[in-house]
Amino acid sequence: MNIQRRTQSGFTLVELLVVIAIIGVLVGLLLAAVQQAREAARRMECSNHLKQIGLALHNYHDTYRQFPYGTMRNNGVGLNWMVAILPQIEQKNLYDRIDFKGSNNGSFLAPPPIGSPNGALLDEVVISDYRCPSSPLPETHPNGIAVTTQQMQSSYVGISGATDDNNFPARRVSNCCLLLNAGQISADGVFFPNDSVSFRDITDGTTNTMMIGEASNYALDSSGNKKRTDGSHPESWVSGTAGKGTPPKFENAFGSSAPPPQVFNVTTIRYAPNSRFGQSGIDSNHGPNNPLSSAHPGGVLTALADGSTRFIAETTAMDVLKSYACRDDGRVASLD
Repeated sequence: MNIQRRTQSGFTLVELLVVIAIIGVLVGLLLAAVQQAREAARRMECSNHLKQIGLALHNYHDTYRQFPYGTMRNNGVGLNWMVAILPQIEQKNLYDRIDFKGSNNGSFLAPPPIGSPNGALLDEVVISDYRCPSSPLPETHPNGIAVTTQQMQSSYVGISGATDDNNFPARRVSNCCLLLNAGQISADGVFFPNDSVSFRDITDGTTNTMMIGEASNYALDSSGNKKRTDGSHPESWVSGTAGKGTPPKFENAFGSSAPPPQVFNVTTIRYAPNSRFGQSGIDSNHGPNNPLSSAHPGGVLTALADGSTRFIAETTAMDVLKSYACRDDGRVASLD
C-alpha cells in the first residue's frame, strides 16, 4: 500500500525577511518622494507669496510714487513696510483699524497709554501672505507686559542693504543695535529706517536688486541648538524701530551716546543664507545682520525689485549677494 505524503509549500523565514526588507525599501522611497513633492508644493506657494508681496509693493509705488518706509519711529517703536501694503494684499479692513498715532505702535510692551491698542487688535491674527508654508517656526509669539497677546511672526524681511566689511563699498551704514547684538544697519537697500526710495533710486536696475527675503527657519549655533533669527521675533510683524534718523545717521532717540535700538522686520546682509548663529550682528533679540534663512534645501527665496522671485543658493559669493542687497553700489553682479 503506497502512502503519499502531501507537502505544504510556503515562504521560508529567510524569504519572508527578504520580502519585508524589499517592502520597507519601497515604502521608504515612496515616503521620500511624497515629502519631496510636498516641499516642492510648499516652495511654490512660498514663491507665490513673495510674488504677491512684490506686486503689492509695485501697486503701492504706483499710488504714492515711492516705496513705503522700511521701518519707522513713532512715539517709540513705530510700524513697518508690511503694515503699509495691507490694502494692496486685500487687507484694507485690517489696515483701517490699525492705530497709527499711539505710543509704541509696534512693540505692545504695555497696554495704552504706554503701549498701543494694536496689540489687542492683532492678537492671533495670521496673514497667510506673510507666512512661508515650509517654515517650522511658530506662527505667533507671546508679547506684552500686563496684557499678553499672540503676535504673528512674519517669514519675510525687507532688505536694507549690506555691511561694509571685507572692503565692500557700502556707503550708508551705522553701527547697530544694542550692545548684545552689535553689527551694522545699512540704508543702501530698498527698506531701511525712517525714509523711503523710489524706482529712480534703484540705479543698479530692478532685476539686480533684492527687496524682500526669507527669514523663515531656525539658525543653529556651534552646538547645534536652534535659535530664532526671524525678523519679527521677539516682537511682532508690525514692529518697526524706536531709533531716529537714517543710516549713516541712525541713532538712539535719547542721544548718540547710547547704542541704537533694534530695527525689526528688515535685515542688512552680512552673511550667506542659513549662516551659523553666534556671529557678530546675529541675535535672537533681532540682530541687525541676522541671515536670510529657509527650510528649502540649499538656499532661500527672494523678491527682486522688478517683481520677480529668485532662489538664492547658500553657496552664492558674498560680494554678489551684497551687491544684490544694494540699490546703487554700481556693482551689477549675476546670480547665474
